[in-house]
Amino acid sequence: MKNLVLIVITLFMMTTVKTTAQNLKAGKNQVNFSSDGEKIAAHLFLPEDYEAGKKYPAVIVSPPATSVKEQTAGIYAEVLSKKGFVTLAFDPRGWGKSEGIPFVFNPDWQVRDSRNAVNYIMTLDATDKDNIFNLGICMGAGWAAFETAFDSRIKALSIISPYLIDVHETVSLMGGVDNFRAMMLTPVTQAGQSQFETGKDFYIKPVPETEEEIKIAAEPIYVGMRDYYLPGMPGDVPNWKNKMSLIGSYTLWGFSIFNYTKLLKSTPVYVAYGDQAVSKPGAIRFVNETNPEKVTVIEGAGHFDLYWKPEHVKKISDEIATFYKGYIK
Repeated sequence: MKNLVLIVITLFMMTTVKTTAQNLKAGKNQVNFSSDGEKIAAHLFLPEDYEAGKKYPAVIVSPPATSVKEQTAGIYAEVLSKKGFVTLAFDPRGWGKSEGIPFVFNPDWQVRDSRNAVNYIMTLDATDKDNIFNLGICMGAGWAAFETAFDSRIKALSIISPYLIDVHETVSLMGGVDNFRAMMLTPVTQAGQSQFETGKDFYIKPVPETEEEIKIAAEPIYVGMRDYYLPGMPGDVPNWKNKMSLIGSYTLWGFSIFNYTKLLKSTPVYVAYGDQAVSKPGAIRFVNETNPEKVTVIEGAGHFDLYWKPEHVKKISDEIATFYKGYIK
């Protein structure tokens, strides 16, 4: 077994190619990196006092589902860069300006994009490769946590407003397996059959827009999404589209970070959530299963308040920066 490990490490070192991004500057840089052959669009933020040749700790920011780098991931990435970190916010494949099958929500792909974001930032001369950190927001918390659980390069993990889906809890909320199969699985499988026969994809709006859609989508998470993402709201950016492939959504039900929380027992973790957030139950479960070093509960805050409100972003960013710096050697 020991010889096998040595062989794997040797092969990795032989096949690793160093690449260096050129013409980097302090502040925001538009960059691309490859994830399983797809080009991923990203914003790389360097500290305001950036100097070529100097090394900085790095943070990868995994965004909420359907979200893009110009929204909350970019907000936190930019703020943390001003606290001395190299940070990266990216559009997952199929979203924003990244390549990939458009609007397909696939947890496995998103985790791979998070892993390849780490691979990319490790190639930069500006990165202190001994101090790499992960940050995930909403469903991105699940992707970042999974990537951290299986990546020995990550020194610590922070998650904000973690919306951590578990299919068993979803089934329970929907009143049982029969309702889940009828309301969730039936339209997805019908769409998949139609695509197989005709090649046509089917799309839904992840965020309700009309009054009728709002009535149907009564769950608080959807109302909160509307107040963040739609026109005139804080998350309204040209790069985001209110569109998601119905066919790809079935992959969501097979993913649960709670299958892997034991693997985070030796990893320092920071958690922040609002005490009025729809995601609070999942956050509490995650806290109970991982025993984080620090947990911040924002009184009176909902799930999306932590995405953008300056007072919350400042408080959480200050705490995350202090938390990470405590592990920099």
